[in-house]
Amino acid sequence: MEGQRTPEILDYRNKNGHGWSFFKHDGILRSINTTPEDVTEMTRKVQKLELRDDDVLVAAYPKCGTHWLWEIVTMLKAGNSEYNKKAKEIAMLGMPKFERADELPSPRVLNSHLNFRHLPEKLVEKKIRTIFIMRNPKDVSVSLFNHLNGIKLSFRFDGTYSEFLDLFLEGKVASGDYVDYVKDWLQVKQDNPDLPMLTLFYENLKKDPVKNIKTVADFIGVPVSDELCEQIAEACSFKKLKSADTEVKEHTTNPLSMWKEGRQGVYRKGEVGDWKNWITVAQNEIFDNVIERRFEGTGIVFTYE
Repeated sequence: MEGQRTPEILDYRNKNGHGWSFFKHDGILRSINTTPEDVTEMTRKVQKLELRDDDVLVAAYPKCGTHWLWEIVTMLKAGNSEYNKKAKEIAMLGMPKFERADELPSPRVLNSHLNFRHLPEKLVEKKIRTIFIMRNPKDVSVSLFNHLNGIKLSFRFDGTYSEFLDLFLEGKVASGDYVDYVKDWLQVKQDNPDLPMLTLFYENLKKDPVKNIKTVADFIGVPVSDELCEQIAEACSFKKLKSADTEVKEHTTNPLSMWKEGRQGVYRKGEVGDWKNWITVAQNEIFDNVIERRFEGTGIVFTYE
């Protein structure tokens, strides 16, 4: 995609017209609502972002617990269980507001859905503590479908879950291929032994939040009491976070404007195993075959219930 060459448009809409058209930029699917020049400029700005020695980065594919973990790490850094009023989006690398990350006081907790190669160049050199969280792909597919089906924006998905699942399993969604994304981050850990990196599973954090919050605290070098870990676990329970998120949006100038009526925010259920309410027996067999084949040799074992 050198110079001003027009990129090839990949039309991944199905026979019902549901889906998206993309172009590829550095191996990543990008919406045709943007341009290669815009993507190049955004990537350059992210890569040149000045990092601070005490920054922490949370990395995850969408709907894998990014908001949740960001709140937890922010509370640990602050030493209390109070919600941070600064919008998480300002600290989200690659999003429209991320250039305001310099406004955030240290210690910052940055977060991103980007691939490693598109993140700040000094990440390894500065040994920025990085936490990668992943979630079982069945629940990811259901959560991502509901997110994209619930918004009013141009990249929404108006089809059924079955239609979405076909695209998800082929990596033809706006977030890119889930398996490729996870494998890319697993490779990062192997290729960069000097990068302090902690890998977490959404399901483990859900099952035993206090234990996993203590693990995160140890990793980022924050001394904590069992009492504080319990307070943070309570404050970051799904119900409490959903309530806090709604409260913040109700005090913004354009509350919930991106969501269809009755669909209000990024927090839906947050359950482990909700996929059983969506995926048929036949679809589950296909899903298992795809995941088993594509994750073979990685040692990754997901928890589905």
